[in-house]
Amino acid sequence: MARDPHERRHALIAGAGIGGLTAALALSRAGFRVEIFERAATLDDVGAGIQVPPNASSILADLGVLHRLQDKALEPERLRVRSGVTGSSLMTLQLGRDARLRWDHPMLVVHRADLQKALLEAVAEDHNIRLELDARIASVTSDARGAHLSFMHGGEASGDLLVGADGAHSIVRRAARLGGGPGYSGRVAWRALVPAQDAPAFARAPETALWLGAKTHLVHYPLRGGSLINIVAITEDEWRGDDEDFWSTTGEARDVLKAFRDWDTSARKLLETVHEWKRWPLLDAEALPRWSAGPITLLGDAAHPMLPFFAQGAAQAIEDAAALGAAFRPRNWQEVSIARGFADYERKRKKRATRVQEASRKQGMIYHLSGPAALVRDVGMRALPPDMVSSRFDWLYEDQRGAFFT
Repeated sequence: MARDPHERRHALIAGAGIGGLTAALALSRAGFRVEIFERAATLDDVGAGIQVPPNASSILADLGVLHRLQDKALEPERLRVRSGVTGSSLMTLQLGRDARLRWDHPMLVVHRADLQKALLEAVAEDHNIRLELDARIASVTSDARGAHLSFMHGGEASGDLLVGADGAHSIVRRAARLGGGPGYSGRVAWRALVPAQDAPAFARAPETALWLGAKTHLVHYPLRGGSLINIVAITEDEWRGDDEDFWSTTGEARDVLKAFRDWDTSARKLLETVHEWKRWPLLDAEALPRWSAGPITLLGDAAHPMLPFFAQGAAQAIEDAAALGAAFRPRNWQEVSIARGFADYERKRKKRATRVQEASRKQGMIYHLSGPAALVRDVGMRALPPDMVSSRFDWLYEDQRGAFFT
C-alpha cells in the first residue's frame, strides 16, 4: 500500500544524549515524526562540564536551543595555558567578544546536564517528537520496510529509518555490522565539580585554564554562573574498571595527587579541594569505513568516538545531527530517499569528523610531551602571536551550517 503523501515519515533514534536529542529536533524540522528511545529510566543530573564551541553554538541557536542556556552557560573571557611544573603562563588567547567577532557565535562552557535539559525542553515542545525512557534495546533488525527495534520490556517499534546515537558502545552499530567498538586509549580523565567558595581564587576567574605536564594535563573552568568549578585531570594509566558504566566509576584522590606530585603548588592546591573524583576511561577508535547500512545510520560517539583534547565530542555530535536533518530537507518539493539522504549525510560529515578525531589524538600527544620536546613546545607557544593561534582554530570553529546545504 502506498504511503499517504501528507503523512510524515517515521524516524527512530536510539539514545537521548546530546546527539540524539539534537537529531530529533533536526529531523522533525525536515518533516519526520520522531521517536527517541533511551535506556535510562530517568535523565539525571549526571556528567560534568563540557565546552560548546562556536561551530556547535551556531547550530543550537538555529534550532532554538541556545537561548534556553542563557542563565546556565558561561562565556569564558579567555583561554589561559600554563606550565604544570612552574605555573608560568605559556599563552593567553582572548575569547568572549573576540571569539564572537571572529567566529560569529559564542564559545561557551556548560554543565552537560544543563545542555541536555535545554534540548529536552525543546523536544517536549515539538509535537512531532516522542521520548520513551527505560527502553532498553533487545534487538535491531531491518528489511525493505525500514528498521525495527524490540525492547527488553517486550515492546517493539518500527520506522523508515533508525539513528544509532547510543554512544561509543553502540548496540545499533554492532547490530548493523558497521564496525567494532573503540579501545582504551591509555589515558584516564579524572573529573570533579567543587563549590566555587572551596576553590582557590585563580580557579574562579571567568576563563578556561589548561595546564600542561609530562604525561598529564589539567583543565578547569567555572560553571553555573560561577557557582561551581569544573576540574578535569588527565593521566596516562591502566584501566581497571567497567568502561561501559564509566559515569559512576569513582577514583581515589590520593591517586590523582600522586600523578601530579611534581606540579606547581597552585595547581595542587586546586586538586586538593576535590573530595570525590569520577574516573572515566578515554576511548579512541579508527574511522569506520561507513556509517550507514540500509535504513540504519550512526551519529556522534557511535560513529566516531574521539579523545576530548579539542573539546569537540558533543560539538561533533551536534554537527552530525544538523547535517542529518539537512540531508532530508525536501528538494524541489520532493522527499529525499533514505539511501540518498544517508549518502549525503556521510559525504558532508565523515571526512570532517575523521579529521577532528585525528587532530584530537595529535593534540593529546602534544599536551603530554616531556623533556626537550616539551621545552620546544613551550617556547613555541610563548612566541606565537595571538592572531596566529586563533587562525589555527578557524577550520574547526567556523559555522558549518552552510556546508550542510551544498
